[in-house]
Amino acid sequence: MEKDELFSDDPQENLRIENDFLKLKLKAQYGDAFFMDSNAGLSPEIENQFLKNMMAFEDAHANAEYTTVYKTIGKPDYKFADELNVAEIAVELKRIRAVMAEHHIGLDICDGPYEDEVIYRFITEELFAHEIEKIPVFGMGWNFIYEEFHPNDKADIEKNTHEFLRHWFGRDFNEFCSELGYHFITSDGRQLDRQALMEKIKPFFDAFTAFKDDGYNIDEIKFELHDEGRGMGHAEGMLTYDAVMESGEIIHYEGPYKLYMSREDKWWTIFYFVMPGFEW
Repeated sequence: MEKDELFSDDPQENLRIENDFLKLKLKAQYGDAFFMDSNAGLSPEIENQFLKNMMAFEDAHANAEYTTVYKTIGKPDYKFADELNVAEIAVELKRIRAVMAEHHIGLDICDGPYEDEVIYRFITEELFAHEIEKIPVFGMGWNFIYEEFHPNDKADIEKNTHEFLRHWFGRDFNEFCSELGYHFITSDGRQLDRQALMEKIKPFFDAFTAFKDDGYNIDEIKFELHDEGRGMGHAEGMLTYDAVMESGEIIHYEGPYKLYMSREDKWWTIFYFVMPGFEW
C-alpha cells in the first residue's frame, strides 16, 4: 500500500488490512472459486505475497493470448497415420515427440501401453489442434496426459481395486485415500460420509494386530457410462487373508469381494464394498 493509503501506524496492521482488501477483491472477481482460510496460520507478510502472486497469476491468465500446440512446436511437417505403415509410424512418433520436447511440451501416458498408431493419431489429429497459452504458466512448459482426453475406465477401476486392497490388507485407510468416494450408500440404504466410513471400519481393523498371507485376483470388471461423463461400475473377485489377534490367534478370511464404483468428472471412486470378514 502507498503511504497515503495507510490506515494505521502499525505496519503489521496495515498488512492485515491490505490482505483483507485483496481477499475481498479476489472473492468479488472469482466468487466461490476463491477460498482462503483466514486462520491458515500464515504470517501477514507471507499471506500478502501469496495474495499478490495469485492476483498476478489470474491477471496474466485472463489476458493471455492463445495458440495451438502445432504452431508452438514450429509447424513441423508430418504425415497422417493412414499414409504410414507400422514401422514408419514408430519412427515418426519418436521424431514428433522429440520436437514436442524441444518446445517444452510433454505427453504422459499413464495406463498404457497403447499401440504407436493410437498415440500418433492422438497427437496429430487432436493434440496438434489443442489451444494453449502462448506463454506457459510460470514459464515451465505444457504437459498433457493422454487419459485426460481418452479416459481408460477399465484401467482406472482396476487401479482403484489394487489401491483399495492394498490399503485394506495394510489396515491403513485414511481420509486422503483417493480411491474412496466422499459419500457411501450401503445395501440397506444407509448413507455415510468418508469420515463415518473411517469410524465404521476402525473397530474391525483395531480388533487385529495385522493382516498377513493375503492374496486376491480380479475376476471381472464391468462399467457403463451415462450422460455428462457419469457412470457406474464394479470390480469383483476372490481374496484370502489371515487376521492376527493380539492373543496370537489367527482368523482366516476367504471368499468373494466386490467393489462398487461411480464415475464423476472422469474420476472413478468406490461408494460401497463387500469384503470377507467385514459387516456394515
